[in-house]
Amino acid sequence: MREIAVLCDDVAEAVAHATKELVGTQNGDRVVGMGADGTPSRLIDVVAEDAALEILASSGIGMKVVSEEKGIFKYGERPEFTVVLDPLDGTFNATHNIPFYSVSIAIGNNDLSDIKYAKVLNLANGTDFTASLGEGALCNGQEIETSSVNRMQDLTVATYTYNDGWDVLKRLGGQVRRIRTMGSVALELCYVASGRLDAFVDTRDRLRMMDVAAGLLIVKEAGGKVTDGKGNPPNGELNVIDRVNILASNGIVHTALEKTIGL
Repeated sequence: MREIAVLCDDVAEAVAHATKELVGTQNGDRVVGMGADGTPSRLIDVVAEDAALEILASSGIGMKVVSEEKGIFKYGERPEFTVVLDPLDGTFNATHNIPFYSVSIAIGNNDLSDIKYAKVLNLANGTDFTASLGEGALCNGQEIETSSVNRMQDLTVATYTYNDGWDVLKRLGGQVRRIRTMGSVALELCYVASGRLDAFVDTRDRLRMMDVAAGLLIVKEAGGKVTDGKGNPPNGELNVIDRVNILASNGIVHTALEKTIGL
């Protein structure tokens, strides 16, 4: 696991270095192609992914990679694990110099339910979230845990309010204290894990494995609860095509949130 942690650190550092000159620029925001996930690729996305993959390729470790731009491929004949990579989560924020965007790396096998190591780094300010299966979650090396808020009217919830998100927004709006839309799902999940937010909700059938794989383990290891919009633990093959729904919370308010949004 130590070797995996160092590899993830090296990937995150490479992405941070490669993208820093493109942050807040029109050049970084320039569309240069179409990613394997079916969304437009900005120059900053491609530069971030290239930097990450260079580190993974040079490690000499056999692995399967699931990444936003290039899709699914292997290094070596006998992969030891699967890397689920979102080299830049929050592209709009990055290209508009809004300091909330990240690199997200998860290490697992074949399914969203078997992630064993996770790292999410806020590229704007260096805040570093990590988790190892069964060993808890950390922020900048310090143990974190979810909030203790237990009343709906006191909750701060992150959700998405566009592309079919209005119904959930209306249901939440009259019940919780605050709603936020921050623009990097990986970081928003980490904010739930560290008690900065009480919950994250996205049931639009639009989240990709790369968006959530790392953040889900970090929430769970911090003591939170995560379900898939139907009350079940999130699962599904690690790929670039399938979409998932996510409700992540401190666990205390999970059932009440599910009832509020009509699950």
